Formats: sequence, C-alpha cells, structure tokens
Amino acid sequence: MSDATDYTPPKVWTWTPGNGGQFANINRPVSGATHEQPLPVGRHPLQLYSLATP
Repeated sequence: MSDATDYTPPKVWTWTPGNGGQFANINRPVSGATHEQPLPVGRHPLQLYSLATP
C-alpha cells in the first residue's frame, strides 16, 4: 500500500439522490418520520398485539 493519496474530501458534503432503483430510498441522510399520521387506536383501553404466535 502507498501512503500517498490523491483523494481530497470536499469541504461541504452534498447528498446526491439515488438512481430510483428498488432500494434507492432505504438509505437517507436524514432521520425521523417520513410522514405525519395519527397512531392507530384499539377498541379496548389496553390493546395487546401478538406477532407470529398463536
């Protein structure tokens, strides 16, 4: 390996959007919710959920 490098990082990083492929939108440079919507409410005061169990 060489200690010399020709790469110089830019002073300001800018995001270039994906190419529109199937997985182009799973890695974004921002975090948080993508949309605002009310949370679903169950019929009972204490609603239990079970995933993949009988």
